[in-house]
Amino acid sequence: MGDRLIFQLGTNNWQRDGEFAPGSGILHEAHHRAYDELDGVRAYSMYPSRVQRTRPGEDDVRVFALDHDIPICESVSPVSSYRWHAMGPDEVDAYRARLVAEVTAFIVDVEAATGEEFSLFIAHHAFMNPVVLRDVNRARVADGRARVPVVCFAHGTELKMYVHEQRGEDPEEFPWRFLPWMQQENIFDYADPDHGVDVVASISSEQIEAFSAIFPEFPRDRIVLSHNGYNQQFFHPAPELYDDRASVLAGFTTLPPPGGDPQPVAPEGGFDAVVAFVGKFADWKRLDALLTAAASYERDGRRVLTVVAGSGPVEQQQKMHDLVAELGLERTYLVGPRQQPELATLFACADVGVFPSYREPFGLVFLECMACGTPVIGADSGGPRDFVVDAVGTLVPETDNRRALADSLAAAVTTALDEGWKQAKGPEAARYAHDGFSVVKQVSDLLAEVDRLTAG
Repeated sequence: MGDRLIFQLGTNNWQRDGEFAPGSGILHEAHHRAYDELDGVRAYSMYPSRVQRTRPGEDDVRVFALDHDIPICESVSPVSSYRWHAMGPDEVDAYRARLVAEVTAFIVDVEAATGEEFSLFIAHHAFMNPVVLRDVNRARVADGRARVPVVCFAHGTELKMYVHEQRGEDPEEFPWRFLPWMQQENIFDYADPDHGVDVVASISSEQIEAFSAIFPEFPRDRIVLSHNGYNQQFFHPAPELYDDRASVLAGFTTLPPPGGDPQPVAPEGGFDAVVAFVGKFADWKRLDALLTAAASYERDGRRVLTVVAGSGPVEQQQKMHDLVAELGLERTYLVGPRQQPELATLFACADVGVFPSYREPFGLVFLECMACGTPVIGADSGGPRDFVVDAVGTLVPETDNRRALADSLAAAVTTALDEGWKQAKGPEAARYAHDGFSVVKQVSDLLAEVDRLTAG
């Protein structure tokens, strides 16, 4: 008997060939590599991209080539602001049909080359991909072949899209369209013999609740909590960078507004401490609250840098640049999107990472920061509630009041610096992340749960 073959269908691009990726694309690639590290397992993957193409000789990965940006469910991503709701019904149907055809062709080629059959399909996001894999399974069964169990890995942005539709508060942006479409497809109706999904995995307890509220027909006992793992190849303690951080950070330059010139992260007079933020410029990430907090802690007598890595649509970039100017921030640097090695460098140089997202689906960036030996601050909602404990940082009270949130963040940053959390909590943060949240551990635990639920 040969290796166990696993096929993953991603929603977003991987971070390579110079193209930045959102968290789910980074996670998909990390899972692919981690499955390959398990004895007797071989992973195959497909993901969409407008930029990347399938690499010659790479037989385990294919790119679903697009001539438009990757469709997204909600908010923004580093590579797209092209939403599914902007696509007409014919465009959606054509996308689905072409994806089914290319996935089928890839699977047929792999099974022919290996002489083995796939034993597990994994669909990332609870939207188009599980529909596609159900269509692939229908064709397999019609051909007299065995149906392959399907795991749906729910990430969160698709659930936000469904909630927007349910609320009906913005019918122009989120008309009642894709949730009824999913319900009509019966993808999560496990009682239907033609159901699409056998197991759902979700990245946080809050996401499990959100999924169950939207698809109550799916059995709760077939939903698995699968905390995100981080990439240990890049994210690990690097005290030598912290010790030389003035020169290390001076190698970073800002992403200026239109007409501006890039500036090095090297303030006149030096600095005493560094606050790091990494995330897309979406309203729910609440970067504006952190910048407002910076206006407070920049002026408390300690020379604190705030380094912001991330980006978004041009209008959001301009909005953040305007807010920096409006608040008179003198030690805040917007350095644009960065690849994982550069993010690891930033985290290693920071005294604390601050990520004040509203109901963050999971919070992989927290773990990446912690893995570098840097404590974290977030908001008391969403996925971070599952793993941010006092020994590694803190979560400030959740609130809809951005001014109150900014005040809480400023107070937490001041406490972190006054109490020396980098030295006091940093080593435990790194150990905690390493022992409980590596990608290999995540996929190994997930497979064990899937095997338990699909046995027989």
